Amino acid sequence: MSTPLADFTDRLTAFATGQKRGIRNPFVMVPVDPPAEQTTASRLQTWADGETPVPVEPVYLDRVMPRTDVFQTVLGLPPSFYQNGDGAEQAEREEQTLQDNLATEMVDEIISAHEDACGHAEHVLLLLHLGALYPFARSSELLDEMDRRRVQATVGIPFPGEIIGGKLSFFGERAQHYYPAHRIDERITMDHLQ
Repeated sequence: MSTPLADFTDRLTAFATGQKRGIRNPFVMVPVDPPAEQTTASRLQTWADGETPVPVEPVYLDRVMPRTDVFQTVLGLPPSFYQNGDGAEQAEREEQTLQDNLATEMVDEIISAHEDACGHAEHVLLLLHLGALYPFARSSELLDEMDRRRVQATVGIPFPGEIIGGKLSFFGERAQHYYPAHRIDERITMDHLQ
């Protein structure tokens, strides 16, 4: 019996080897039960380190985020910057600043660090630890920016959430359609990773 993790890696391989085609560069998404996200990333790292028919490059998004200018700027703001507001307003302004800029800067960092992979559909780029970005960036924002920047790699995203009525629900939020994504409908759980 196949697991959603095996279906995910099989689908990524099929796109990267040209056995399967998408409308544009293929994005493959699989829902992951949030408690299983770290273990799923570890299993995908093991897969990437093994014998694969195409190059596979894991990108740990929680390691990319601190390298962005917007993250460093928000972190470096002195408390006096918010002297006329309360703590809730400060947190809201910081969150909005990150939401407005983080996806663009993260894609800049990813393209810079993985230039060869981003230029070839025969490479798989795994975007791991997406949950660490919540609520500052979502997979749709990253994929929109990658599409806009014409990233050619086959991109795989295990996202913490589920598929509800054919739509993606990230961390239990309102379900939304995301195109052009190919998705594995069954969610990866800890039971699949035993």
